[in-house]
Amino acid sequence: MIRIVIFCLLAAGFSQAADILGQGEFRYRVVPDWGREALAQVSVKNGHAVNIDANGRLLFLTDDVRNNVIIVDPKTGALIKHWTARMPGAHGMSLVRQGEREVLFITDTQLHEVRKLTLDGEELAHYAWPESTKLHASANEYRPSKTVHFANGEFLVFDGYGKDYIFHYKADGSLLRWWGGNLGEGEDQLKHWGPHGGGIFGDGLVSDSAKTRVIIAMSDQQEIKRFTAEGKFVDKIAMPGGNPRDIVFWGEHAIVPHLGDQWPKDKNAPGFISIVDREFRIVSNIGAPAAVYQDGVLQPMRSDGKTFIHPHGVAVDAEGNLYVAQFASQAAPLLKLERLK
Repeated sequence: MIRIVIFCLLAAGFSQAADILGQGEFRYRVVPDWGREALAQVSVKNGHAVNIDANGRLLFLTDDVRNNVIIVDPKTGALIKHWTARMPGAHGMSLVRQGEREVLFITDTQLHEVRKLTLDGEELAHYAWPESTKLHASANEYRPSKTVHFANGEFLVFDGYGKDYIFHYKADGSLLRWWGGNLGEGEDQLKHWGPHGGGIFGDGLVSDSAKTRVIIAMSDQQEIKRFTAEGKFVDKIAMPGGNPRDIVFWGEHAIVPHLGDQWPKDKNAPGFISIVDREFRIVSNIGAPAAVYQDGVLQPMRSDGKTFIHPHGVAVDAEGNLYVAQFASQAAPLLKLERLK
């Protein structure tokens, strides 16, 4: 407990305001006290996800049923509004543009469902556990962690805390296919605990493109796996010492938050963030020493022990600043990292 408190104080910016984090072109500094007054006005259990909408507002997802979504000004950290979706297991939040508006897809690991909502919290659609597939004995075995989306409206649901399947839905909400888990052979399968987060990458970003890739952050497996849109294994990238929880694409790069280093062996390990290139080679570690490659092989990584407490979700603004949602970090569930020029 003492260790956790110390980490939280450090992560909140009490003793490292001048510390320069990261390497090369991607160096950052924690902005001290950013958002503290806003978060003091609302209740937060665990930080889970962050997104920036078209109006430049920061949307912060928590699993506190009194206010699942907290909206703040990313520049000042001031509170704009907050609302609840009454989701005690809110976990993943995807911001998706559909026509002229943006919507949210939020997964709930306790209610065993996915909801589609407006940015003001109005429910638009509800996706219950896929009972027709007969892959789960009951709804309790289905615990979706995140949705990822194609540009044509189709989307995938990762059953990351359930049985590790990937469910592919059409734009109208009907189930198209499913894969992962114990289906298929060899690397087509997804081990438990595996598909926590990820994204879609490829020319056109459509589900029927031969170049489309589903990129999966395989959390406790300490690796990232790439699949075709139909669920056929392509390749994998080892992340030794990390615990990749999500993948946020950013121009020619992607951002990978690691919930902890050496997780789950050491659940007190505080974690760090990696910035990777198109081939998922690490170009900067934030809150950890620089990545070391020997003969092209990434060597085990470990955090600096003071910057983060379980970074779970990341968003990036137009200036390259990072916003980090942290799990099990009451003193600092949301951080802003300013990019240094």
